[in-house]
Amino acid sequence: MRGRMWRGLALLLALLPGLARAEGAPTVRIGAQTLIGVREPNGTASFRGIAYARPPVGPLRWRPPEPLPADGATGTVDAARFAPVCPQGEGNTRWYRRVAAAMGADAAVVPGIERISEDCLYLNVWTPQPAQARPLPVLVWIHGGSNENGYAYEPNYRGDVLAREGVVVVSVAYRLGLLGFFAHPALGADAGGRQGLQDQIAALRWVRAHIAAFGGDPARVTLVGESAGGIDIAVLATMPGAEKLFARAVIESGYLAPDGVTTQAEAEAFARGLFDPAITAESLRALPWQALVALQDEKLRGRFHTPVAPWPRRSRVPLLIGSNADEYRMYLPADEPGLKAALADELTGLPAAKAKLVLALIDRRGGSLTDRVEAVSSGKAFHCPAARMAAATSASGKPVFAYRFKRVRPGGHGLGAYHGAEIPYVFGTADAWLPAAPQDEALNRQMQQYWLNFARTGDPNGPGLPRWPRFQGNPEVLNFGATTAAGKIPTITLCKLLAR
Repeated sequence: MRGRMWRGLALLLALLPGLARAEGAPTVRIGAQTLIGVREPNGTASFRGIAYARPPVGPLRWRPPEPLPADGATGTVDAARFAPVCPQGEGNTRWYRRVAAAMGADAAVVPGIERISEDCLYLNVWTPQPAQARPLPVLVWIHGGSNENGYAYEPNYRGDVLAREGVVVVSVAYRLGLLGFFAHPALGADAGGRQGLQDQIAALRWVRAHIAAFGGDPARVTLVGESAGGIDIAVLATMPGAEKLFARAVIESGYLAPDGVTTQAEAEAFARGLFDPAITAESLRALPWQALVALQDEKLRGRFHTPVAPWPRRSRVPLLIGSNADEYRMYLPADEPGLKAALADELTGLPAAKAKLVLALIDRRGGSLTDRVEAVSSGKAFHCPAARMAAATSASGKPVFAYRFKRVRPGGHGLGAYHGAEIPYVFGTADAWLPAAPQDEALNRQMQQYWLNFARTGDPNGPGLPRWPRFQGNPEVLNFGATTAAGKIPTITLCKLLAR
């Protein structure tokens, strides 16, 4: 009897912290579930690790995401912990450590990923308060990482700062790499190389059905993404029917170059080369995810990670789009022979006369060989495709606002305005190891207000902000740098030469 009493008391003591947290924690009711979230230090509420589809494991691997059962879970659901990260290698960790080291920090300041699972179709919600007198605009974040790496709750993607400004923020996990963008003939029509995209659509359907419970307006959903997340949004924004799930789109540094296209035939041919030609669907689905990640780290290397879909030309919804001044700089070779080879590779396929004009143009601009190669690489992959999509969308009558991010963090890191540099400004989540000056805090507030205004009304302009002209006629972009001001597209001549 005494042993049972002590065991009961020990159990009660173990439960007390959770009970205390639940008592003062924010709650949201969805169907028969009551989600118990977390109160953030700034007073906003977060609900973490919310399932939006059935786990894509076993026979469901590579199939389109299946909806959760209609009756769903009942009772109390703990939404205080983020879900495991979708299967991937260490590319994401290495990228952040590389940036941290360049900024003068110990690379070890960036921790590795602790929890990984194929059961990863979850999302996270940040809201000022679950109960709102008037529904708030919603930002849905699609993370980058070449569609092979990254996760929905990286420190720079936390939504509490934006939520404090009166918006509901949702971040979405989706299948990556060979689990998310894989087409193999043995799998049949179900595996069409766009499983990750289908996950994002399933998450948007969840948002449409349930975001009102968190204080969000399902009619004012803005899809926001960077890098591969921007690619995915560009595809979603051009897919008939998909655009009905969101009202506006923001594409930050989406790799929209035509040579990023993956056709169904190419994806299937590549997949056949990875495995024994006689392999069956059952054998593929029986492979450990760790083996698939090891294979993609060895073989993919950024290839065939784009969705198999018609390539985006124009958005069906209002668009805010832009790129960073030095997107490719951090990925360029450090030696002169490597740089010359990279430049030659970038010019491959251009008519000889055009290639000579490109070389003459970048030589006139001056700067180091790195500067000149960077101008062509970033122009070809980011600046020019973004301008072309902006122009095509504007010509269709949709409002478009374009930007160029030029702000270089203090210090001699040599990265310039690198790929992904704008994200901490948009979210207000700069890591402690990122050097900053007073103007960075001002730029934080500016960029957040532009993005929030666009989510609220479809127009980023507002009181106290430099005017952001609509992209039309004689187009201009808004430059975020030492100052914020509109100007002509800085690479327009280069873009005309690089166009095929």
